[in-house]
Amino acid sequence: MGCYRPNFFKKTMKTLVIHPKDTSTDFLADIYKGKDWTVLRSNLPKKQIRKEIIEHDRIIMLGHGCELGLIGYEHLMIDSNYVYLLRDKYCVCIWCNADMFVEKYKLNGFFTGMIISESQEAYMYSVMHTYNHIGESNKSFAIAVRDSLDSENIVNEIRSKYLPASNPIIYFNQNNLYFIKK
Repeated sequence: MGCYRPNFFKKTMKTLVIHPKDTSTDFLADIYKGKDWTVLRSNLPKKQIRKEIIEHDRIIMLGHGCELGLIGYEHLMIDSNYVYLLRDKYCVCIWCNADMFVEKYKLNGFFTGMIISESQEAYMYSVMHTYNHIGESNKSFAIAVRDSLDSENIVNEIRSKYLPASNPIIYFNQNNLYFIKK
């Protein structure tokens, strides 16, 4: 997929991070650590989430999910009910199978397909690994995303920083990074 730089895409854009608390995805906090961004990590009412989305230009959604949206607190935190708000935003969707959600609703931005971040996911996809491979991949991925968010070609930039490709988890995940524009 080609490079896309929306008119409102600039380093000063107002950024919202939606990252439900979950120890298995805490490594993703490195993406926004030290940034002056609005971060939602608690289970807020839908009305508050809508208000925050409206007030921001870039919406970063992190954690566990599926083709139906971002999961948090045992329910879908972000689902089709938010699409009308997200269509004109630059979205960063990092959860398993976010690609299905983004493509179905024709959202703009960076997103992931299936991303392995835990051993059981690696076993599910028959990716041979060690415990160190998972930790190395998770840390490297979060830092690569953080350092590439403002890049004009975010997917290539992340791939160049998300190393080493000799790690089977990183190799698998590198093939599940996407960018789309409508």
